[in-house]
Amino acid sequence: MTSTKERAGASRMYRECPAGHTRHWGPDGAAGALCWTRGRDGKLYVLLAKRSAHVQQGNTWAFPGGAIDQGESLIQAAIRELTEEVTGVPRLRIRGCASLSAPCPHGCGWAYTTFVVEAEPLAESDSYYGRTANVPRVAVAAGHSAWETDCVAWVPVGYVESLELHPAFAQAWPALREIIGEAAR
Repeated sequence: MTSTKERAGASRMYRECPAGHTRHWGPDGAAGALCWTRGRDGKLYVLLAKRSAHVQQGNTWAFPGGAIDQGESLIQAAIRELTEEVTGVPRLRIRGCASLSAPCPHGCGWAYTTFVVEAEPLAESDSYYGRTANVPRVAVAAGHSAWETDCVAWVPVGYVESLELHPAFAQAWPALREIIGEAAR
């Protein structure tokens, strides 16, 4: 049986932290897209994913993201990861989106960059199963990355802190929430 750490990829897909504290997924860094939208109820929602038990920090909530492929820009990597991991995401407003970079605190040169992007809200005519929907319907995308995620959901911004969050996301959440609040004005 494959160990949990090895299911995340071959060791060449990591950057070892010279300080010996950890290894980071993605030798060139990683990026993710934190999508937000305004529901029909007027509340702000973010698209979160519950990480499977088979990945580092499993069973915690975060947002889609992953390693930057060679030749990709940070935003290209974030959007690619989003579309690999989630289906049903409406058109995104990328222009003028904000980003937040979190470098390794040990100075190894690795960083995770989060892009805060707005997902187009539902049109008045959109419905699911004959009822009016509040937010776009999303699901875990089938394919090679499906094992990484248990489920995806639009979570009200005010409810995020009550979830068991990935530690790095929990640390970044106050700044990300502020970015969303400013963008939603």
